[in-house]
Amino acid sequence: MMRVYLDNVIASGRVLGDLRPVTEMQAWREIELAHSNGLIKRVTSRESWREQDRTRDVTKHATLSAARAEVSVVATDHIVLGSGSISDERGTIVVHPLVSDIVDNGLFSDLKELGLDDADARHLMYASVNACVRFVTLDPHFLDRRSALEARCPNLKIVRPSEVAAELKITSPDRKK
Repeated sequence: MMRVYLDNVIASGRVLGDLRPVTEMQAWREIELAHSNGLIKRVTSRESWREQDRTRDVTKHATLSAARAEVSVVATDHIVLGSGSISDERGTIVVHPLVSDIVDNGLFSDLKELGLDDADARHLMYASVNACVRFVTLDPHFLDRRSALEARCPNLKIVRPSEVAAELKITSPDRKK
């Protein structure tokens, strides 16, 4: 089964129905059908949630938050470094885990050097370390650097929804010959 990672443009667009151009939204519907039929597994990370939480549109924020359970979250999008403790206002000791969202320092650094910002580098890093084989996006920050990024993450192909949909049509077991 093909594991496809959705960057935030796709994770949000699938919920809001606003992927552009409209042909990409139509392609996304084909991908959703492939997921429903067990041909692919679509995943994202908590990085999408962090990005969605920044929206100021209350209705849009509520819609995105309500749909989070519809897409699986990758298992490795943070690491626990240990724990720390502080006293709360009543003097009670409260233990908090110390967490990092950088799960592969070398890869993260390389992706930043290739021109990605922190959030985009985390998305691609999460897709790579979680054995995804497709990174679905419409974001030009990824698409314009596709060759260099794929060279750094050789098991991951950066694609538009329409490219995944076309690939699924070619490999579909019920495809007419």
